[in-house]
Amino acid sequence: MSRMPFECQRCGVCCRGKGGIYLEKEEVPAASQLVDLTEKEFIEDFCLPRDGKYEIQTGHKGVCILFGPQGCRIHQAKPKICRQWPFFPAMLKNKGALEEAKLACPGIDPEVSHEDFVAYYQKLKAQGEFKN
Repeated sequence: MSRMPFECQRCGVCCRGKGGIYLEKEEVPAASQLVDLTEKEFIEDFCLPRDGKYEIQTGHKGVCILFGPQGCRIHQAKPKICRQWPFFPAMLKNKGALEEAKLACPGIDPEVSHEDFVAYYQKLKAQGEFKN
Protein backbone atom coordinates (compact mmCIF):
# COMPACT_ATOMS: atom_id res chain seq x y z
CA MET A 1 0.00 0.00 0.00
CA SER A 2 1.34 3.40 -0.95
CA ARG A 3 -0.68 5.31 1.65
CA MET A 4 -3.43 4.83 4.20
CA PRO A 5 -6.53 3.20 2.67
CA PHE A 6 -8.49 6.30 3.68
CA GLU A 7 -7.48 9.74 4.92
CA CYS A 8 -10.17 12.43 4.93
CA GLN A 9 -9.23 15.38 2.74
CA ARG A 10 -12.17 17.47 4.01
CA CYS A 11 -13.15 18.12 0.39
CA GLY A 12 -16.91 17.85 0.94
CA VAL A 13 -17.65 15.24 -1.71
CA CYS A 14 -19.35 13.07 0.92
CA CYS A 15 -21.32 16.09 2.19
CA ARG A 16 -23.74 15.89 -0.72
CA GLY A 17 -27.09 14.25 -0.86
CA LYS A 18 -30.45 15.41 0.41
CA GLY A 19 -31.79 13.29 3.21
CA GLY A 20 -28.64 11.32 3.85
CA ILE A 21 -27.02 13.42 6.54
CA TYR A 22 -28.62 13.27 9.96
CA LEU A 23 -27.85 13.68 13.65
CA GLU A 24 -29.00 11.47 16.46
CA LYS A 25 -30.60 13.38 19.37
CA GLU A 26 -27.55 12.81 21.56
CA GLU A 27 -25.28 14.36 18.90
CA VAL A 28 -27.07 17.72 18.88
CA PRO A 29 -25.48 19.28 22.02
CA ALA A 30 -21.87 19.00 20.79
CA ALA A 31 -22.78 20.12 17.26
CA SER A 32 -24.74 23.14 18.49
CA GLN A 33 -21.85 24.27 20.70
CA LEU A 34 -19.49 24.33 17.72
CA VAL A 35 -21.67 26.89 15.95
CA ASP A 36 -22.40 28.81 19.16
CA LEU A 37 -26.14 28.12 19.18
CA THR A 38 -28.52 26.60 21.68
CA GLU A 39 -29.74 23.13 20.79
CA LYS A 40 -33.15 24.56 19.89
CA GLU A 41 -31.59 27.24 17.64
CA PHE A 42 -29.35 24.67 15.98
CA ILE A 43 -32.29 22.40 15.20
CA GLU A 44 -34.38 25.32 13.90
CA ASP A 45 -31.56 26.70 11.74
CA PHE A 46 -30.07 23.52 10.33
CA CYS A 47 -32.34 20.50 10.82
CA LEU A 48 -35.60 18.87 9.90
CA PRO A 49 -36.94 16.44 12.52
CA ARG A 50 -37.36 12.96 10.97
CA ASP A 51 -38.15 9.68 12.70
CA GLY A 52 -36.58 10.68 16.03
CA LYS A 53 -33.44 12.04 14.33
CA TYR A 54 -32.51 15.37 12.81
CA GLU A 55 -31.90 15.52 9.08
CA ILE A 56 -29.39 18.23 8.31
CA GLN A 57 -30.74 20.42 5.55
CA THR A 58 -29.00 20.80 2.24
CA GLY A 59 -28.51 23.95 0.28
CA HIS A 60 -27.22 24.69 -3.19
CA LYS A 61 -26.69 21.54 -5.26
CA GLY A 62 -27.66 19.28 -2.37
CA VAL A 63 -24.64 20.12 -0.21
CA CYS A 64 -25.00 19.99 3.58
CA ILE A 65 -25.63 23.53 4.84
CA LEU A 66 -23.00 23.01 7.54
CA PHE A 67 -20.28 22.63 4.89
CA GLY A 68 -18.69 25.96 4.05
CA PRO A 69 -15.53 27.42 2.53
CA GLN A 70 -13.48 26.23 5.51
CA GLY A 71 -15.01 22.75 5.46
CA CYS A 72 -17.47 21.20 7.88
CA ARG A 73 -18.52 23.62 10.59
CA ILE A 74 -19.11 20.75 13.03
CA HIS A 75 -16.23 18.49 11.97
CA GLN A 76 -15.13 17.81 15.57
CA ALA A 77 -18.67 16.62 16.39
CA LYS A 78 -19.71 15.37 12.99
CA PRO A 79 -22.66 12.98 12.87
CA LYS A 80 -22.18 9.22 13.11
CA ILE A 81 -23.11 8.79 9.45
CA CYS A 82 -20.33 11.20 8.49
CA ARG A 83 -17.77 9.54 10.77
CA GLN A 84 -18.51 6.21 9.09
CA TRP A 85 -17.65 7.41 5.58
CA PRO A 86 -16.38 5.63 3.48
CA PHE A 87 -16.88 2.47 5.50
CA PHE A 88 -20.50 2.01 4.50
CA PRO A 89 -21.93 -1.53 4.21
CA ALA A 90 -22.15 -1.37 0.42
CA MET A 91 -18.46 -0.56 0.06
CA LEU A 92 -17.45 -3.18 2.61
CA LYS A 93 -19.46 -5.88 0.84
CA ASN A 94 -19.13 -4.90 -2.80
CA LYS A 95 -15.84 -4.28 -4.58
CA GLY A 96 -17.65 -2.40 -7.36
CA ALA A 97 -19.15 0.07 -4.90
CA LEU A 98 -15.68 0.77 -3.48
CA GLU A 99 -14.27 1.27 -6.98
CA GLU A 100 -17.04 3.75 -7.74
CA ALA A 101 -16.39 5.63 -4.48
CA LYS A 102 -12.68 5.86 -5.34
CA LEU A 103 -13.63 7.92 -8.41
CA ALA A 104 -15.42 10.51 -6.28
CA CYS A 105 -13.50 10.59 -3.00
CA PRO A 106 -9.87 11.76 -3.05
CA GLY A 107 -9.41 10.44 0.48
CA ILE A 108 -9.68 6.81 -0.62
CA ASP A 109 -6.37 5.44 -1.89
CA PRO A 110 -7.05 4.62 -5.55
CA GLU A 111 -4.63 1.70 -5.28
CA VAL A 112 -6.17 0.06 -2.19
CA SER A 113 -7.58 -3.39 -2.81
CA HIS A 114 -11.04 -4.25 -1.55
CA GLU A 115 -9.49 -6.80 0.82
CA ASP A 116 -7.08 -4.23 2.30
CA PHE A 117 -9.89 -1.68 2.60
CA VAL A 118 -12.04 -4.15 4.56
CA ALA A 119 -9.07 -5.20 6.71
CA TYR A 120 -8.35 -1.53 7.51
CA TYR A 121 -11.98 -1.05 8.55
CA GLN A 122 -11.79 -4.12 10.80
CA LYS A 123 -8.62 -2.72 12.40
CA LEU A 124 -10.30 0.64 13.05
CA LYS A 125 -13.39 -1.06 14.41
CA ALA A 126 -11.28 -3.17 16.79
CA GLN A 127 -9.62 0.05 18.00
CA GLY A 128 -13.04 1.49 18.85
CA GLU A 129 -13.31 3.95 15.96
CA PHE A 130 -16.81 2.83 15.08
CA LYS A 131 -19.25 2.62 17.95
CA ASN A 132 -22.87 1.71 17.37
